[in-house]
Amino acid sequence: MVNFAQPVAYAEYVYGRARKGGPLGFTGFADGRRYYVPILAAHEIEGIVEHWLDERPVALTAEVEQSASNISTAPIAGHGRINVFTGAAGQVVDPGLEAAFTEITEAHDFKGLSGAVLWAKRPPQESFSKIYPNGRQWAYAPVFDGKNDLYDPRTGAKGYSNNAALVLADWVVNVLGRAVDWDEVADEADACDPLVMNAEGELQPRWTLNGTISDEQAYEDQRAQLAAACDAFIYERTDGKVGFTVGRWIEPTLTLTADDCFAVELSEGQWGADAPDEVSAVYVEPQNAWRETPSGTWVENAAAKPVRDEPQLYMVHNHNQASRLNKRIAKTKRARYQLRATIGMAGYEILGGREGGRAHRFIRVRSDEIGLDEYFEVGELAREGVGTFTLTANSVKPEDFDFDAATEEPERPKYGSVVSDSSIPVPSNFGGSAQDNGSILFTWDLQDAAYTQEVRYRPAGDSYWLTQQTSELATRIRIGGLVDGQAYEAQIRNRTSGAGASDWGPEDPKVISAVSDTVAPGALTSFSVVKSGEDVLISFTAPNDSHYFGTRIYRVLAPMDFSNAALIHTEYGIASNGDSYTDPAPGYGTFHYWAEPINGSELAGPLSGPQTVTLNEPGP
Repeated sequence: MVNFAQPVAYAEYVYGRARKGGPLGFTGFADGRRYYVPILAAHEIEGIVEHWLDERPVALTAEVEQSASNISTAPIAGHGRINVFTGAAGQVVDPGLEAAFTEITEAHDFKGLSGAVLWAKRPPQESFSKIYPNGRQWAYAPVFDGKNDLYDPRTGAKGYSNNAALVLADWVVNVLGRAVDWDEVADEADACDPLVMNAEGELQPRWTLNGTISDEQAYEDQRAQLAAACDAFIYERTDGKVGFTVGRWIEPTLTLTADDCFAVELSEGQWGADAPDEVSAVYVEPQNAWRETPSGTWVENAAAKPVRDEPQLYMVHNHNQASRLNKRIAKTKRARYQLRATIGMAGYEILGGREGGRAHRFIRVRSDEIGLDEYFEVGELAREGVGTFTLTANSVKPEDFDFDAATEEPERPKYGSVVSDSSIPVPSNFGGSAQDNGSILFTWDLQDAAYTQEVRYRPAGDSYWLTQQTSELATRIRIGGLVDGQAYEAQIRNRTSGAGASDWGPEDPKVISAVSDTVAPGALTSFSVVKSGEDVLISFTAPNDSHYFGTRIYRVLAPMDFSNAALIHTEYGIASNGDSYTDPAPGYGTFHYWAEPINGSELAGPLSGPQTVTLNEPGP
């Protein structure tokens, strides 16, 4: 089910409910979007039942802004739009198409045609394969109810219908260009409407036609498709009109005897090597995404190596109807008697001897000489000359047309599908650690060799991501040039050699702070505190360590508990140097002091202290 572009496209007619695509009536690129117009049918349709893009059904919103997406189904949502036109009278040019292309005018209204105007826009590169799995814009192949101007002689009105007789009449009149007898059509339409029960216990009309015919097909091929799908007998009436009878048993009212025949050839059980033992029609199954599907098998003759017939009944879209046709095909091709006769004026009786000038589909043949008294179904009647006809027919039984779905309808095939998991996994155990010179080393578990990895990072709270990607299979990547002390958020994903990519993970980004100097300095060489009036003099000697940058000094009023100590000062200096700080008038009481060296990234070394000093309140 595709949309194809070609210089000349044949007209297609859709009867009943079908799923199909169609040729492109226009395609162009504007405003970062691919516009295209698949033509579904060469006539007005009743309407869309279900939208399909590629092999995915999608739902639409009521969005009216032409530049905005009206597709709500993920992951396509937000990346395309579908505007349907049904071919109704007064159809105008699509407003979105007209706005996008100056060459499109009000004359481009696709009058008399049904289809849709779609646009598809470019997605982010990492989402391309999910949104466009076929690597290009979607093929639009919706489920829709087709031709809606079928005339029903029972009501005198025109409208949508999939009644097999009304479809056949419309095809004869509007496609083949011949006339029908509308009284006959009315009777045949009544014969199609009765409800029959299927194997699932559901009721459905006896005969419906649902599918597509094309001007590309020969008329005989069209006729064969339509007739086979409803077991129809189509003939030319004596008044020049086209008549037909849908599949059912009609008690014969015409009997042929030896007096009616110039020559008779009767064979019994001579089916030939191609006579089927089993019949399994190929029909269109809605439960299998409207694909052509083999039906359950009707077994007419159990054989070790059965001959199997698979008639193509593409105008059938339900299993019960296909099963009833399987039985009829098997019974016809393995009929007990095959008759070939040259007859006289009785040929005219067969062509129009029934009420209303209708043909006899079933006749009775009697011959006392050979003890024959059987019902026959007319296969072909050809006039060879004035008053001379060649007749071929197969014997038939009334019960060949009976069908008990509970016992005779075979179990339909299961429509299971292989679930293809094309998703790309997110790397596991992603983490990071600060390294020297303002870098972070990110690590993860070993991945499949088909993937490379991409890491994105940003200062915590920012909205703009930076990315780095490995060029081959790896389990780590080092990212430098980061701001000392800055916290960074980071996530990772796998990438394929094409445009495929996994989701970013983990969902909550990892947070790691960058550090320029990752080595803490050694402990202070000395540390002491003494009272100096109402102040406290703190003295210390920096370690002989190139990573030394300064000393933090902490203080707490007794009781001694470092967890309650406050940072009161950071004294910056150089390695191995003696240094001091005066704590001005901290108050009265017993104070405890600690000191710790730090490097340029404020990474602390060993804690020194406590050192204690007591400041007494002066007396009177």
